[in-house]
Amino acid sequence: MYAPAAGAIHWGMDAATLEQALEQGRAREQQFADLTSYRLLESVGGFARGSVVLPGGRVLPAYPSIARIQSLAAGLPRQFDGPFHAEEKIDGFNVRILREGDAIYAFSRGGFVCPFATDRVPDFIDPRVFEEDPELILCAEIAGPDTPYMEGTSAQVEDDIGVFVFDMMRRDHAGFLPHAKTRGMAERFALPLPPQHGRFHPDDPEPLREQILELDSRGVEGLVLKAEDNGVRAKYVTGRSCINDIRVCGGQLLDLPPEYFTHRLMRLAIFLTEHGRTGDPEIERALGRAFLEGMADAVASSERIGHVGQHYRCRFREHANALRFIEHMRATGGRHVRVDPASPQPESGAREGYWRVDLERRFDRMTGTLASALRGDSQFD
Repeated sequence: MYAPAAGAIHWGMDAATLEQALEQGRAREQQFADLTSYRLLESVGGFARGSVVLPGGRVLPAYPSIARIQSLAAGLPRQFDGPFHAEEKIDGFNVRILREGDAIYAFSRGGFVCPFATDRVPDFIDPRVFEEDPELILCAEIAGPDTPYMEGTSAQVEDDIGVFVFDMMRRDHAGFLPHAKTRGMAERFALPLPPQHGRFHPDDPEPLREQILELDSRGVEGLVLKAEDNGVRAKYVTGRSCINDIRVCGGQLLDLPPEYFTHRLMRLAIFLTEHGRTGDPEIERALGRAFLEGMADAVASSERIGHVGQHYRCRFREHANALRFIEHMRATGGRHVRVDPASPQPESGAREGYWRVDLERRFDRMTGTLASALRGDSQFD
């Protein structure tokens, strides 16, 4: 049962509202180390799904979905009525970071305390930022080849992981801090930011178009466009990022919803048309390779080890957090997730002092279909 701490401030969510949400199955209690919190499975009391009720009824707001612009020329004037800033879009997973008591926690988009992010954030974030503003919430993307949730890697991180603070919020309040305040605090505390690409105006898309083509040539995922004077956000992805998504997920062709692939094909077609790249033989070959390489890897894996899956490796500062992560993956991933029985293992050399966890996600439909085909079963289209 929800019980606010004695003397706590009550101006986020009152105890009766939360108690009712728990009884109705719209909120769920969770425990991480000494922190008891409640993640919202549905909208409650004006707070969206993914919000988290903390001790004292204070609320960590959900991070809102960001609209996508498919066409620059048509989309910019519809989304923005004044100047906006362009920030590099990081291909990673989203967390919200705050200090509660004496500890710093990172919450996933769904409202879970993420053991991996909570463990690694101190490697990248100066905790003094929370001394200046205890109500502060850092919205960050975690990217790199050694994350436990992402297939492939990021153009910005070649080794291990990186953390990029892209927005700031405050407890109990939906919406973001102003752009200037976010940049000012990031500079004072040397917080890692995504690369910034300048200030633009919706009536003049050509400079932004040139920037996007340069990013596309480097394999960058795209841009997040942020209005200067309000909270409007929009994202725009490059053509090559669509091809890369198809390449890294080709082995999951039967396990992901068809829309995963068709949406990326549509975005790619619009991108090529708008930027005059239709019929580019290099892009057409890259798209074909993306599909075929993923499928070929799946076939080879089926022949070699009898199943299709994706291997992940991640590192932890604290052994206890590695164990919490393993427990979390087994609870949320079910039979699709296999954790190496030897994990966590102590690292050596340059990684000495860290604990490594290895795991694999199995793709059941692809595994079963390929196994049937490769053993010669009859199949009907």
